[in-house]
Amino acid sequence: MTKNIQKNLIILVVLIAGLGFGYFNYLIAPLNARYKENLSKLDQIESKLADTKKKALELPKLQADMKNLEMEVADLEKMLPKDKDVPSLIRIITKTAQKYQLSVSNITPRALVSQPNYNEIPFQMTMQGTYHSVAYFLDDIGQESRILSVKNINFVSNNPSKDNPSTVNVSCILVAYTFKG
Repeated sequence: MTKNIQKNLIILVVLIAGLGFGYFNYLIAPLNARYKENLSKLDQIESKLADTKKKALELPKLQADMKNLEMEVADLEKMLPKDKDVPSLIRIITKTAQKYQLSVSNITPRALVSQPNYNEIPFQMTMQGTYHSVAYFLDDIGQESRILSVKNINFVSNNPSKDNPSTVNVSCILVAYTFKG
């Protein structure tokens, strides 16, 4: 081989090496970096997709739980309503009193008592009937779906007669509760 051919061959090898280096550094390396970046993004998206699918599978259960909680809230609102609803309270009291043959002579609203989470709506109440009828009445009032309580119960025995052998006069404070929320 002549020196000229050797020189041309060296130039050709250096040129091919330079072109290979340039091709790798300026074309392949950036494409490889972008490929790795896109692969990383794809893994993140696939992970999010798997989490979303998992959550989507839980959706019917969550909806059922939500429905149960809404029913529970409705039941609790019956027990502790947000409004006073005095006419309904009066109906409950009179209906229960009639059930046990009690004579309610007075139901007087008193001042509202505010508590941190609820309000107390007290009513001064007087009634007349047998001791057992009053006890059954108080038991029924305590079993109502709405939360009611009776405080300061005073029994005064009447003089027995042939018409009223064992009646008592009762005065008490009936308290209804409302939610402040």
